[in-house]
Amino acid sequence: MREREEYRIAALDMDGTLLNSDHRITPYTREVLTRVAESGKVVALSTGRTLSELWPYLNDMPFVTYVIGENGACLYDVRSGRMLRRYVIEDAEVDFVLELSERYDAVCQAFMEDQSYIRGALDATLARYHVLDFIDTFRSGSIVVDDMRAVCRTKRGTVSKINLYFSGEDERADYLRRVAGHRLVLSDSIGLGMEMSPIGATKAGGLQSLCDHLGIPVRQSLAVGDAGNDVEIMEAAGLSVAMANAIEKVRRRADVVTDDCDHDGAAKAVERYMLR
Repeated sequence: MREREEYRIAALDMDGTLLNSDHRITPYTREVLTRVAESGKVVALSTGRTLSELWPYLNDMPFVTYVIGENGACLYDVRSGRMLRRYVIEDAEVDFVLELSERYDAVCQAFMEDQSYIRGALDATLARYHVLDFIDTFRSGSIVVDDMRAVCRTKRGTVSKINLYFSGEDERADYLRRVAGHRLVLSDSIGLGMEMSPIGATKAGGLQSLCDHLGIPVRQSLAVGDAGNDVEIMEAAGLSVAMANAIEKVRRRADVVTDDCDHDGAAKAVERYMLR
């Protein structure tokens, strides 16, 4: 950590970080990030979500100018509406992942062309898969389909991320064993979920691409996160901040631990290190 570095980019995870437990941004956090943007510094989202799940937030957060989305599979310029970077999963790997997923008690979600698609009913049964808290996110940002493989066949070459939400840890562990070694980047997801991204797609790579695009050294970036898919970007950033509610692996890798997501931890860190 460079104690006296000027941090010019804040890369903020969404769920469990920028958003509180009710999936909302507080007035205090909004005020801090507005001041950061007005100071000429950059506020970017660093998230596993795709754009269809982000528009309700982006429309209400004018201080966000870039999105490192889908765990780094895309880099999006909010103001120009331009996609700056895009990775997709190889078609053969998509076929393998989806065919294998049908042998398990799991909900499948896939991102194609900035749109989320989800297989199964969006109702209380999601509690079985430990993602009921995200039902509103799924409802507002996803298209429900009966046959995910059929949808993906019509959109060959566009699948940029696949999420599976399992009913039990044993099934998740067995699936993980079977996909190990395939050309995929694997990371933990909400509940008992697993996120599968294209080779080369990481939040750290997205941050580096954003810094290159803006001509800002990566050492002048600050990253805040809480989950397994945040570890690499925290290692890449000039200053890494873990939420108090972060998993142990993230807290161990962080330069700083801030308050939890229900006490504006991300905003407090940004205010301290970018507006001091």
